[in-house]
Amino acid sequence: MKKSIILLFWWMIIFAGNNVFSFQNLAPAPINFQMPWIYNPISWFYEQRTKEEIEKEMISKMDFYSDDSFQKFLDDKHPLSWNYEANDIVKINSDFTSNKSSNFMLRKKVAEMFEWMARAFSNEFWFKAKLTINSARRSQKLQRQLISNCSVWRCAKPWTSEHEAWLALDLWVNGWNIKAWDWKYYQRLVDNAHNYGFHNSYQKWMAVDGKIVEPRHWRYVWVELATYLHDHNQTFAEYFYENIESKI
Repeated sequence: MKKSIILLFWWMIIFAGNNVFSFQNLAPAPINFQMPWIYNPISWFYEQRTKEEIEKEMISKMDFYSDDSFQKFLDDKHPLSWNYEANDIVKINSDFTSNKSSNFMLRKKVAEMFEWMARAFSNEFWFKAKLTINSARRSQKLQRQLISNCSVWRCAKPWTSEHEAWLALDLWVNGWNIKAWDWKYYQRLVDNAHNYGFHNSYQKWMAVDGKIVEPRHWRYVWVELATYLHDHNQTFAEYFYENIESKI
């Protein structure tokens, strides 16, 4: 009897742990302890406020123009300063990517949020699927090399890439392109990446985003902004030009 109780206790802990690190809005684990404030307190707090309150507060908190802002908007009209270098760079440290994450570097906050997202993503697929980091930070030199053999609709010019700002990753799954292999993985990111502050920058083609659709490209913008964009079905470029640039 005592052994049975102990086994049951450990069984409950294992499945509770699985649920704690799961993405939101998906099928619950066998034992469903709803504790979103533990694994994502910012996103949980966001959900407790009205949309009107969020919209009113959000813009005042954000900086879309400074190079070191997590919301820095980048395109041909809004480049980085030619000598910009972030001062909070770290190696990514995750056991939940299919390749060696420490080969890639991001700004500290971005790396930390990605590590949580990678763990939650893998957990959703019972650790049979892991995100693959195809690319993270790129230098201006590498960006110049890319653009020399790439259309401007596909590759950003030097000083205008989100990769150069240490804010973006190109993500595959298990070493395969998300789009080419299995679309369900991309949909998991669409549904849940905003909880960790990530946004798929290029979703609505050149007329809106200035680039072709790129399912693998995920950029950190902050949890509140990413959640707002997700809930309003807007891309970052769409939001920026409609709500920020148009009012200057």
